[in-house]
Amino acid sequence: MHPTVDARLGAVRFVLVSPLQSGNVGSVARAMKNMGIDDLAVVTPRALDMDRARWMAPNATDVIDNARYCRSVAEAVDDCAKVYATTARDRHNRWPAFEPEGFAADALAVSAAGGRVAVLFGPEDTGLGNDALVHAHALIHIPTDVHASLNLAQAALLVGAELFDAARASGFVPRPAGEGKRGGRQRGAPPGPTEPGKPVELGEIEPLIGEWMRSLELSSYLRGHETVLVEGTVRRILQRAQLDGLEVTVLRGMLRKMRWKMGEGSGR
Repeated sequence: MHPTVDARLGAVRFVLVSPLQSGNVGSVARAMKNMGIDDLAVVTPRALDMDRARWMAPNATDVIDNARYCRSVAEAVDDCAKVYATTARDRHNRWPAFEPEGFAADALAVSAAGGRVAVLFGPEDTGLGNDALVHAHALIHIPTDVHASLNLAQAALLVGAELFDAARASGFVPRPAGEGKRGGRQRGAPPGPTEPGKPVELGEIEPLIGEWMRSLELSSYLRGHETVLVEGTVRRILQRAQLDGLEVTVLRGMLRKMRWKMGEGSGR
């Protein structure tokens, strides 16, 4: 009988810091699922569209649906024993640095001892800033040729593959193809509880905020307003509303229907 998730890989969390593209979040989830990793955290995503993310994560939507949506890197790694940060460029000698193979051995040694580890991936345009790096114990540098910058999902796949290979070398037996397809919600289903009257957690409002911002963008409202300020206002309104899961579902459905009427095809 194969384990659902290898205990060492199950103690690894991938943390996406302010990702720009919803599709990249889905692609990272798919890469994680390929490599036996299922713990995803997303920190302050920029107008995350959950439907787009799910569309890029076939058979891995459970990774997205069960992800933690956090307001800071500190929140995303608060239960971790060791944090690694990916970087495309050389940094000052403030942190120990690993190439992926050495990182995998070090990380699995931590997880085998019962500690949880996190791997930070920065925004697609700038990479990790110093405000995120202060939470890291070590860096992961992926060697490249002339062009150093990697696509977010490519970086996640390379890091995940090294962890997967290290786990296999120490006895992990991968599951048969297709075994991990069940257990998540169907694509397009809303995250979070659906019990009426029970307020959703703050992280479960993020998909609704993404729907709202996408609708405002399609309506041209954002052309005359500062996107960051509008998103902050929307977030505060929804947080004060203390919505339950059913209300979140209804509002997301309304917004998708409005976008469809405004010409966005299926609303996805």
